[in-house]
Amino acid sequence: MKKLLILFSLCGCYFLQAQTLTPAQVQTFKAQVQAKNQSIQTMQTDFLQRKHSDFMTKDIESFGKMAFAKPAKLNWQYTKPYQYRIIFHNNHITINDAGKVSQINADNKVFKKINNLIIGTITGDMFNDKAFTISYTKTDKSTLVKLLPTDKKLLKYIGEIELYFGADYIVERVKLIQPSKDYTEILFSNKKLNTNIDETNFTM
Repeated sequence: MKKLLILFSLCGCYFLQAQTLTPAQVQTFKAQVQAKNQSIQTMQTDFLQRKHSDFMTKDIESFGKMAFAKPAKLNWQYTKPYQYRIIFHNNHITINDAGKVSQINADNKVFKKINNLIIGTITGDMFNDKAFTISYTKTDKSTLVKLLPTDKKLLKYIGEIELYFGADYIVERVKLIQPSKDYTEILFSNKKLNTNIDETNFTM
């Protein structure tokens, strides 16, 4: 009971502190994020991923590293508790599952949207995507950008996306909510910007 009271108290604090941004504030925020993104050529970061499902007794946690280089190279590598790697490069998605390599052509409409979605989530450069209805909320520690898909095909996979931007105008947390309300949450840490990234990070 005590834990429940603490939880409700925290939720109450969130709603009291959260404020919807005005149109003028939205424009300022978007300009600051886009200016920050233009200055970033590469990004490396650690991540913690949590998968939540109502059918599971507890969330599944995994850890890994992400490397990104403009315009659209992305290496998503899980290191614990399993070895799994995904590379997005030149409209192809290459997967290495514990040594078994496979490739998906991202030219079809759905995979291209998912590819652009993941890249846009990392960079925060999704504000003008007409495939989403977007809202902006400010809290004490971050700015929450909610994206609701309007594309019917995308809605089969994603019900809502939440992007949390820190004071540096870089995404620090992502929450991908499925239509079933199960979700995957990713928290980034130890970010390194504009450092040299070996090209082998984007090949297998």
